[in-house]
Amino acid sequence: MVTFDRAPGGNLPGTFQAISSSDKEAGTWAVQRIDGRAVLSQTDLGRHGYRLAGLKDLRIEHLRAGVRLRVGEGDEAGGLAWRVQDAQNYYAARLDINDEELVVYKFVRGNRVRLSRLKELRLDRDQWHEIVVEHVGERMRVWLNDIPVASERDDSLHRPGMLAFWLPGDSTAHFEHLWYEPVERD
Repeated sequence: MVTFDRAPGGNLPGTFQAISSSDKEAGTWAVQRIDGRAVLSQTDLGRHGYRLAGLKDLRIEHLRAGVRLRVGEGDEAGGLAWRVQDAQNYYAARLDINDEELVVYKFVRGNRVRLSRLKELRLDRDQWHEIVVEHVGERMRVWLNDIPVASERDDSLHRPGMLAFWLPGDSTAHFEHLWYEPVERD
């Protein structure tokens, strides 16, 4: 499990790489203390693109992974990205507090394609939420706070990639931890 208890405050830890789909607004990632917890926060509220903080030395294809987050200002959305090849190619699970939904996307050559959408969720913006993703072969499953919320099939991005914290450019969010484990393909 990746946590930030021992990371120096104020910067993006060296094990992470900042990635942005917008050259105009790369964003600002920093370790902070929120609710007495050491977290990695995206603190720069922008207007363009998507921002990721990926584990730079990890490449994984078949996985089970989770993130614990609390949204901040702006669009009030954030989540987890996996099989990240670059700023234009990856999968993402987006928790959107304003729209009360969880959406699973694939980004291919910068084009965002919605794979699944669960609406009318009862979400508290002041609470921490956990998103868990399992993607083995083409089978993808997603849980929100231990509740199954999506099951899809897609293998457009079938190469190993990074895991990353994810959010739209017009949001801020706080990420408490990230965990992952490889899963054997059936």
